[in-house]
Amino acid sequence: MKNIFFVFILVFILLAFSGCYLDINTETQGQSAGRKWTFIIYMAADNDLESAGISNFNELEAVRYGSAPISILVLFDRSPYFDMTNGNWSDTRLFEIKSAPSGLSSTIYSPCLDCPELGLSRNGETELNTADPLVLSRLIDFAKRVYPAEHYALIMWGHGTGWRGRTDAGTHNNPHKAVAIDDSSGQYMSLPSFGRAIAGKGLSFIGFDTCYGAILEIAYQIRNDASLFVGSEGEILSSGWNYTALFNDFLQKHSLSTADLGNSIQYQYSQRYGGLSNATITQIQLSQVGNLFTKFNDFSGVIADSITTLSSRNAVLDQILHNVEKHFFTTFPSDLYIDIHDLNLKLTAIRANITSDTGRQQAILNAANELETALSLAIPSSWAQNGTTSKIGVHVIPLQGAVVPASSHEPAYIKGSMALDKSAFVENSLHWVPNSVPQSGSLLDKLFYWSF
Repeated sequence: MKNIFFVFILVFILLAFSGCYLDINTETQGQSAGRKWTFIIYMAADNDLESAGISNFNELEAVRYGSAPISILVLFDRSPYFDMTNGNWSDTRLFEIKSAPSGLSSTIYSPCLDCPELGLSRNGETELNTADPLVLSRLIDFAKRVYPAEHYALIMWGHGTGWRGRTDAGTHNNPHKAVAIDDSSGQYMSLPSFGRAIAGKGLSFIGFDTCYGAILEIAYQIRNDASLFVGSEGEILSSGWNYTALFNDFLQKHSLSTADLGNSIQYQYSQRYGGLSNATITQIQLSQVGNLFTKFNDFSGVIADSITTLSSRNAVLDQILHNVEKHFFTTFPSDLYIDIHDLNLKLTAIRANITSDTGRQQAILNAANELETALSLAIPSSWAQNGTTSKIGVHVIPLQGAVVPASSHEPAYIKGSMALDKSAFVENSLHWVPNSVPQSGSLLDKLFYWSF
């Protein structure tokens, strides 16, 4: 009898630390009456963020959900190399978050789920390529089928590089990345691929717990696929969002609306990163992004038309490189992103240096006012440690140093290039992105490729 008892205890311990705690009846997965939200967290941690993934997972389990009308699913893809805890499994597993009895800890408590759409079994080991957009698409399908709710939220978790498009090299060392970087496969999910994966899925909310999420290129790609989008326009620390604070705050709201969710994310981020000088978080109304895209293009076109001399070109470029609020990785080469609101203010302030024509100066002022209105409509709320508002970025050019532009743009950011799978922003831009044959009405052409 003692031996049987010992074996039972040993099996119990092994299961508890395997990453799939089975003391919860997983046969009833998905059952819940009156579910308000189903959250889908796409935790692409098959890279050097694996330990951060464990920490954020534990933050989710530290929340006391009680009878809250929500379900949280986490597709967690781990790495073989960076974290040895919780049984050191390195495959891909789907979990339904449950409150850990001990609160915040370092041990995964929640149960694994069966997911036929992805070939996942709670009792098996399956390695998925989370860079594959079909994995994301099928995960959403599973969540909607098994965890039906009034609203669906998708949170992309992991590394992010912003606008980046597809590469044909198929290697993780290639700089052409976007989200869901998967070291085991050496691949990533491009922005257009992400857009196709979520198109028509009926999401209410999309969040990017990544670097370079709140940029116009991403918002424009997904403008028809949710009502609210939240992200940061610059870098974020590996600790990411504080999920305990996020859901503790959200679950106190009466209506649990999409706006409530956005406000809770913004609140927890401002509390966690209030001392970080470049920290930002932005809520974006996606229904207004088409108008913002148009007004940004119009403003860019007016500036481009006003640049008729080398001195006016240098005045604008000097503002962008030295004075406009910017974000970039501190290792080079690195993409340069600038804040659209600050670009608007800085270029409007020097309109007399851009052109001596008073009619063009008035055109700049008019376009700037329209762009400012579009920003206020598209961004109901944002937070920045430096106190500025309407935080959304846009790509300018890769950098070779802090203020040293590269000699050219990447082909995937050039309209009319032979690059495959260009983003909707690049394909539809009239006056911002460069062209394969430089155009006088493109601001980036005027700044980097035009001869005066």
